[in-house]
Amino acid sequence: MQYRSRGILLLLLLLVTATTPAGLRERQREQFLDAESALRNGDSARFERLKAQLRDYPLYGYLEYWQLRRRLGKAGADEVQDFLERYADQPIGERLRVAWLQRLGKRKDWSTYLRFYQPQESVTLQCYQIRARLQRGDREAALKDALGLWLVGHSQPDACDPAFDQLYASSLITSELLWQRIRLAFANQKSSLAGYLARRLSAADRTWVKRWQYAHRRPTAALSKEWAQEDTPLVREILLHAIGRLARYKPEQAWKHWQEIEASHEFDASRRGKILRRIALSAARRNHPRAAEWLAAVPPQQADSEVRQWRVRTALFDQDWERVLHWIDELSPVERNAEVWQYWRARALEADGHGGDAFTLFSQLSGERSYYGFLAADHLERSYRMNDVRIRFDNAELQELERLPGIERARELYLAGKRTEARREWFQATAALPTEKLRLAAILASRWGWHDRAIITAAQARYWTDLKLRFPLPHRDSILANAQRYDLDPALIYGVIRQESAFMEDARSAVGALGLMQLMPATGRQTARALKIRYRGTQSLLRSDHNIRLGSAYLNRLLQRYNGSPVLAAAAYNAGPHRVSRWLPEKTGLSAALWVEHIPFRETRRYVKRVLSYATIFEWRLQRAVTRLSQRMPTIRQRY
Repeated sequence: MQYRSRGILLLLLLLVTATTPAGLRERQREQFLDAESALRNGDSARFERLKAQLRDYPLYGYLEYWQLRRRLGKAGADEVQDFLERYADQPIGERLRVAWLQRLGKRKDWSTYLRFYQPQESVTLQCYQIRARLQRGDREAALKDALGLWLVGHSQPDACDPAFDQLYASSLITSELLWQRIRLAFANQKSSLAGYLARRLSAADRTWVKRWQYAHRRPTAALSKEWAQEDTPLVREILLHAIGRLARYKPEQAWKHWQEIEASHEFDASRRGKILRRIALSAARRNHPRAAEWLAAVPPQQADSEVRQWRVRTALFDQDWERVLHWIDELSPVERNAEVWQYWRARALEADGHGGDAFTLFSQLSGERSYYGFLAADHLERSYRMNDVRIRFDNAELQELERLPGIERARELYLAGKRTEARREWFQATAALPTEKLRLAAILASRWGWHDRAIITAAQARYWTDLKLRFPLPHRDSILANAQRYDLDPALIYGVIRQESAFMEDARSAVGALGLMQLMPATGRQTARALKIRYRGTQSLLRSDHNIRLGSAYLNRLLQRYNGSPVLAAAAYNAGPHRVSRWLPEKTGLSAALWVEHIPFRETRRYVKRVLSYATIFEWRLQRAVTRLSQRMPTIRQRY
């Protein structure tokens, strides 16, 4: 009787739970996923039965969308139009329109295409629209639009070819325009495209394009060719291209050849300045001994922000503090007031005997929660200022925002594991929100455990001080366990995750890195093999625990390789160990702060600074004794 009573109570509890709003939504969510599975497996009867039960569910439209997408080839225009009208304010409306337009374009149903077309970012769909207008007879305007898509420095989709063929058949594409696009192709490093375009030029012009291609492939050899001695506008263009290619990897050779060419050819001041800028920047990134000289020689017209800041970095690397101050003074006001140059101005002032002015700058910076704020606080031996100010909100306003249809759909999709669809809904729902509502939206996402949207939305609202929201602690058990397993600082693991993916578990980069710690498949496979862990393919890298374990192990390998230097390990995690090895000082050790400033890649410089400062903040969030940033930055040695 006792067990029977407990069973009855449990059943009653389940029934009550299922009738509460939260319980009802959970049940509907399960039915929604069951319906999707039934549709995928071809069980139409079960799908229709479940769909009928979900008419008042926020994601009902997705069931209609998936169903219509599966039979879009047989759907009629009126049925599609009806769907688009009913879901015009939802992402699924535009997604169906795009799929419908792609299908119409492939089957060349141009009249229907024009009926449904709305401006699109897709070049393929733009080209279909141009072809539809050409078919309708709107020739002059359509060809003008086609010319705008044609005149670029890269290849366009195959769908554009019929429109481009009509362009070629018209009188619009002249040899001058062909040369204009060829120049764009070479500027975009698309030598093959230039050769393809040259087929429509005269035999004499084709010869010159081939010479340009040769200069692209073998710049040093091209500079000694007989034709390169001619002093014509086209030859000068080709020579500048060759010098630019050479400067990328061999600035010293580029400089020597440039001296000879400049003496024998009539280059205008602008082009001389541009090539000097290119050589000087390449030399600066490679620590060439003449980099400072060449940077200083870049004319004012070509001395853009990149040149100005590399002048300072080169002086820093040489520890020429007087020159550091000089070049900082030459920065624009906006550049000069950035934390990076305020910090190094303070360092230079102190080294130059102006301790009082340096102290003032260090004091101002030390109150900031940032990489340079922490460095300044270390310099003055002051405590760090975390400046943690939580977002204030009213629960009634939060609930009102949560009831917005787009926000509600985003939440349901997120809880259903449909992360990509959830992000689309969230993006559209928050796109027009004012700043105050964006802050509330960030709070909502954080409460749901959707940390990447919370972080991104808080940034959109320009609210930087809520550290619980911006630096959450998910996956804590897994991170702490792997930190102990691989003798790592858990705050450093958190710092890498925060910078790599902002806690987006299904993150995929353009180059193929996956998951929380953005592991490349080859790195994940090699690390798993070294650990004797079974590797189940790239999809396994999207499993958080697996990703954290492999990423932590890889981070540990990098730390071991670089004698425990978080600076070098972070740089190698981002840019690769082979590059970091090339960036190490050749002779003596260098302070880590100076070395970081001279990392050639802007992305990697920023990455290292963020990982280190984020690790400091996460250590504070973990309620551990905060490690001084300077302790994480040991001297950079010659070789590791």
